[in-house]
Amino acid sequence: MDQKEIQAWQQEKAKELFTYSHKLLDAAKELSESHLAEIQWGMKNALESAKSAAKNDLAKLKDLQEEAAKEAAKRVSVYQKKVKSVLKDIGEDAADETEKHLEKVRNSLVTWLEDAESKIPGHADKLSKVVHEMSTAGQKMFKEGRKIVNQVADAAEKNIEEHLHKATNTKKKTK
Repeated sequence: MDQKEIQAWQQEKAKELFTYSHKLLDAAKELSESHLAEIQWGMKNALESAKSAAKNDLAKLKDLQEEAAKEAAKRVSVYQKKVKSVLKDIGEDAADETEKHLEKVRNSLVTWLEDAESKIPGHADKLSKVVHEMSTAGQKMFKEGRKIVNQVADAAEKNIEEHLHKATNTKKKTK
C-alpha cells in the first residue's frame, strides 16, 4: 500500500471508530433508560411496602412482595434481552468491519507477493501460495470463531432463562 492508500485507510478507520463511539453512546443511553425505569419502579414499590407496613397490614405487604418478585423477574428478562440485542448489534458490526479490514490486508499481502514474484527467482510462486493459503485459512478461522461466539452466547442465554424459569417454578411449589 502506498502512502495515499494508508492515509485513506486511516481516515476510514477514524470514521468507523467515531461511528462506534456513537453506537456505544446510544447503547449506554438505552440501557440507562432501563436502569432509570428500574429505580423508579423500586421507589414506587418501596413506598407501597412502607405504607402497608405502617398500617400493619401484613397480608397486603406479603402480596406486594410477591407481586414485586414476579415483576422483577419479568423486567430482568426484558432487560437481558435488550442488553443481548445491543451487544449483538455492536459485536456484529465490529466483526463485519474487522472482516472487511482483514480482507484488505489479505489483498494487500497478495498484491505484494505477486509483485515480489517477479523480483524473486525460483520458488517465489510456492511462497506466494503458502502465504495465500495461510491468509485464507485465517479468514475462515475468523468466520468460524464468530459463529462459535454467537452459539456460546445463545446457549448461555438459554441456560439463564431455564434457570430463572426453574427458580420461579420452585417458588410456586413451595407456596
